[in-house]
Amino acid sequence: MKSEWKTGLKARTSADNFLKKSLSSNYFTYQQIFEMLVPLIMDQFFVSIIGLLTTAMISSSSQESVSAVSLVSPIYAMTYAIFSSISAAGTVIIAQYKGNGNMNMVKKAAGQIVMFTVVSAIFFSIVLSFFAGSLIDAMFADADICVKNKATEYLIGCAISCIFLSLYMGCVAVFRGIGQTKICLKLSMIINLIHLFASFIFINILRLDIIGTSLSLNLARVIGGGVALYCLLGEKSGLSIRLKDIMRINGSILTSVIQTSIPFAMEQLCFNGGAILVSMFIVKFGTKSVAANAVANSTVAVFYAMGLAVSNLAVPVVGQCIGAGDRRMAKNYGKKMIWLGEFSILLSLAVMVPFLKLILGLYQAPADTIGDIYKLLVIITLPMVLFWSTSNVLPNVLRAAGDVKFTSYVSLGVMWIVRVGLSYLVSIKLGAGIVGVWICLGMEWLIRSIIFLLRFHSEKWLKTLF
Repeated sequence: MKSEWKTGLKARTSADNFLKKSLSSNYFTYQQIFEMLVPLIMDQFFVSIIGLLTTAMISSSSQESVSAVSLVSPIYAMTYAIFSSISAAGTVIIAQYKGNGNMNMVKKAAGQIVMFTVVSAIFFSIVLSFFAGSLIDAMFADADICVKNKATEYLIGCAISCIFLSLYMGCVAVFRGIGQTKICLKLSMIINLIHLFASFIFINILRLDIIGTSLSLNLARVIGGGVALYCLLGEKSGLSIRLKDIMRINGSILTSVIQTSIPFAMEQLCFNGGAILVSMFIVKFGTKSVAANAVANSTVAVFYAMGLAVSNLAVPVVGQCIGAGDRRMAKNYGKKMIWLGEFSILLSLAVMVPFLKLILGLYQAPADTIGDIYKLLVIITLPMVLFWSTSNVLPNVLRAAGDVKFTSYVSLGVMWIVRVGLSYLVSIKLGAGIVGVWICLGMEWLIRSIIFLLRFHSEKWLKTLF
């Protein structure tokens, strides 16, 4: 018994030493890294699994409903991209101010980020609501009438919910920038659990179909946005932010937020524009392919949920090193984030793949769709293992140092050339169908990885916003 205790103690000591050597520095202990990472992982898994379950509920209503949601996703994402970009830029700015030790500027920047995020969301949500039907008709003329009608209803609901989601995201951007990821997790649990239970009531019990999906989304985001603002203004945030800080315009900080967010926004807008074109390709393959694509996308999101957590962690960690002026440590942590992302993908697949049949069973997809879903998942698994981290975590490492233009230009160029152009050639002209689209997605990750690795090792990205 004593020998077993010594062996266990030695193992714990070895693990402790390994983690100290791998992740600790003058800026962070490995315990602090994990204190930030674990809530982010739980948040991403939580969001992905809730998304999977709600997609399964919609799928149980009808194949037309899940197809409608799939068609709306890239259009809605165009609006989402605006305030998501402001939120992402805000996290970078907050992290750098915190690393620089300037908490007064953290407070001022936080107010501007929340204000600008909400104002942008209100404007674009109004525009999207008015033109919802026209957009669906113009972009998806080949879709079934039933699918188009449901898509229009869902798009209007999403547009309205954006206003409340933007408030939530603006507040979360601030918390992530200062490393308070536990609050982010709690907020995520609130908004997603409400969405899940409301979806169950509206879709499964009241049988409201696509309208029920919109209602549950809005209810969750209204409550989530209100709670997030309460937490930000509360004393426990440690920022002493008041409502007047959000309402007051600070020209210099707002300019910095806008300048940093524009590359993010342009990247996301053009990215989702390309996604819309790809969706238009997929519509030509029929409702069956649209449904298979939607289910496969939802499942893959669960696989790389932990990787997204690492990607989010990279921003405050590397950003604070940059803010402190320590470029060497910023690069060291950049490498650690890449390897941590790679490990997270392998671990996720090892845990989730044995339960794949159970996961897919939740969607209650027609038998003739299941085979296509498995095929798409098999195609994307190897590229995910080899290239996902360098394609998705590494860009956030570069962005944390302010290298936003390069990452945006590369992401846009590769996406339009490979995912859009090559997908059209392979899936439409060569007749590969939906399989061709997913093959091109893996190729996109490969090319992005090569370019971002070259940039990382060149050290041209090591600059600061100050």
